[in-house]
Amino acid sequence: MINKKLALAAALAGAMALPAKADMLGLYIGAQGWQNDVSGAFSENTASLVDFQFEEKTQANLYLKFEHPLPLIPNVRVRVGNVEGIGRTELATELSFDGKDYTAGTFVDNNIDLTNNDATLYWELLDNDIVAFDFGITAKNLSGDITVESEGQPSMEELSVWLPMGYAAVKVRVPFAGVYVYGDANYVSYDGSDVHDYEVGVGYDIMDNLAVDIALTAGYREMVIELDDVDDLNANVEFSGFFAGLEVHF
Repeated sequence: MINKKLALAAALAGAMALPAKADMLGLYIGAQGWQNDVSGAFSENTASLVDFQFEEKTQANLYLKFEHPLPLIPNVRVRVGNVEGIGRTELATELSFDGKDYTAGTFVDNNIDLTNNDATLYWELLDNDIVAFDFGITAKNLSGDITVESEGQPSMEELSVWLPMGYAAVKVRVPFAGVYVYGDANYVSYDGSDVHDYEVGVGYDIMDNLAVDIALTAGYREMVIELDDVDDLNANVEFSGFFAGLEVHF
């Protein structure tokens, strides 16, 4: 009898330790169109930053999340996308880039084209029908090139870096309305470099049943990349703007 009571007490304690929705596996697949403004400056590591002009750009982003009820083992999120900025700039100062010199007043075509992929391991600190809070760690990969071109003569510097970042996310639902607000953020600062990537938004469930949930999302996302002598580059570039998306939950 005592053993049975102990077993029952252990089972109840274990059940109470799990989040309210941790009794199911969950697979989330999402896509976003992100209309962003691009602004910023870059240079080689030995020079001062030079400002460049960029046009607005729509970026596509995809993500996948897998959640499970196993304690201590993290859940997984993977995001893939690109950040790109294209523009034409009249240089206010001299620029030396990839062994080529450009004088002040020169018109140059400038382009930033980077992958923006990351993988996150996270834990659900709180997860119920109203509020969810997650925290974890992210590995973000920025890889690509920055190009300056004048009169058909391009100069290019390549960038390839993995960034370990902290991760936090929160979601709050409006009861019985099919509406929720959410936010998530990644951040890292080290050796004079500083990178953050966050979004805040609202979601609306257009389908919610036992087989599949489908939600429309919209919000604002900002990503700032400040690099200090990373792959011989200095940079301070911001990608920010509104997005709209679709999320499917199995």
